[in-house]
Order: sequence, then C-alpha cells, then structure tokens
Amino acid sequence: MFKRFYLVTKVDFIGIGAQKAATTWLHHVLSEHPSVVTSETKELNFFTANFDRGYIWYESCFKDVPDDCIKGECSPTYFFSRDAAQRAWEYNPDLRLICILRDPIDRAFSNHMHEIRKGHIAPGTTFESALPHNPAYCQQSSYKANIEAWLDFFDRDALLLLFSEEVAADPLGTYDGICAHLNIPREVEPGAISERHHENITYKNPTVQRTLRYGGDAMRSLGMKGLVKNLKEVPGVKQALSMNKQHLKTTIAPPTHETREMLADLFLPDMEYVAELTGRDSLPWATWRDMCTGSTKKVG
Repeated sequence: MFKRFYLVTKVDFIGIGAQKAATTWLHHVLSEHPSVVTSETKELNFFTANFDRGYIWYESCFKDVPDDCIKGECSPTYFFSRDAAQRAWEYNPDLRLICILRDPIDRAFSNHMHEIRKGHIAPGTTFESALPHNPAYCQQSSYKANIEAWLDFFDRDALLLLFSEEVAADPLGTYDGICAHLNIPREVEPGAISERHHENITYKNPTVQRTLRYGGDAMRSLGMKGLVKNLKEVPGVKQALSMNKQHLKTTIAPPTHETREMLADLFLPDMEYVAELTGRDSLPWATWRDMCTGSTKKVG
C-alpha cells in the first residue's frame, strides 16, 4: 500500500448493514452522542460505489472533529459487497464494525416494499413475482456468506452483531451495548432512541411524495435536516400528510406460506450460523421460531 502523506485521523467505525434492519436508527442515535461525529450524509457508500473518490474525499465528509471524538458512518451496501471488507481493512484494520440483522424473510419482504416505495418496481407488484428478478432480496439476507466475508479480514471482537427486533424491544439496552463496543460513555439518552425511520410508507397523491422527497433532500443538503422534522409536525402539514399516508403492508400482500417455507429452508444455514456465532440458543425471529416448532421445517 502507498504511504499517506497528509495528517488526518482515520474513520473509527462503520455500520455495515444489513439493509432494512435499523441502520438509520443507528446513525441517528450515534450522531447525537457528544463523543461521536457522524457524516452529514448517512450512507457515504465509500467502500462500495464511491471508493474511486479516495481517502481524502472520505475523510472530508467528517468536519470539525474534536480530538476527543471518534467518527464513523453507516452504509448498508457494505454488508453484501464482496469488495468492501478488504477495502475497509486496508484503509483501517482497527475499524470497529456494527451490523444489525433482522429476520431474513421479513428483511427480504421489507426490501421489496422499499423498492416499490422508491419507484424502482411498479406499485402492486407481488413479492413472489419480484423475487426471481431481484436476487439482492436473498443475497442481502444470506447472513453467513456476508458475515464471513467481513470476518475474513477483521477479528470477531471487531464486529458487534445486533438484532433489529431487540433494537425495537430494548433500544436503550442496545444503545448501551453499542457505546461499550465503541468504548465511549453512555452520557445522555439520545432523543432519537425510540424513533422509527424509513418505514415503508407511501402517499396516495404522488405529488405529495415527490414534494416530500425532493424538498427534504434539498433541505438536508443545506444542513437543515432538523427543520425537515419540525415541518412535518406543523398541525396543518401533519394532518395533510396523515390523510395521504398509507403503509405498503396494506397494499402489498405478504409472502405466501409456500414462499415462506421455501425461504425458511434457504435461510436455515444462515440462521444457524448467526446463532452459533452469537452463542445463542434462540434468535428473536419468527422464522427461527417457526423452524424450531415445526411450523415450517424443524431446526437441527
């Protein structure tokens, strides 16, 4: 590797995913910590899509970092990339990694709704019809292969594995574990500790959705992300949004029983691997419980 001829502290930690598993929550709670500086843009995707921009660009995304602070960012694309782990290790072999996992079938279905919400897939497209044409749904839930790719370069103790279901059930306890992993004090309770982010919400009026998306992006780019949240709480705006809002779960049918059986069988080695890696007898996932009780196929 080439020597670095500029004086700058390296990024200390990265949230590597998985997609649709509370990485936005992770970014927000850490951005409120007085000993942490996060990038203004949550998903820098440096070790994947933006690697050609170089280390100087990457580190320029973290401005005014006090000497007693650590810095980091969260990019879910890192989790299933086959290049990101080596690139990250070559950049900083002492990186601390945080990975949040979710029931693999729930994650895949949420991934599908996310693609519809973004306009990448036509509204009303069933999960079953989209699955053969979107291999990333399953690849991103292939936890064994994705985690092993990172552990090929980083020691096990560098990686903190969390579960989004436990983030929802015990956000403060999860936050304490994150602070311990990053060796920072848990000084204050973040305001975002119980917030939900990026739920699969769409709007009945397409104009409302476009206005919110482009207006919000513009305001965030100008450093006005707090104002975006406050505007949504203004009584008239809040009522208008509520009247137009609909959750995609009400319009997109969940996976069929047959699909769940097929995916449960596919993801069984991944779930067993996660259980073994975390030293747990059980996982907080409906798919795991169904396998154990024989609702789909028996574990073991």
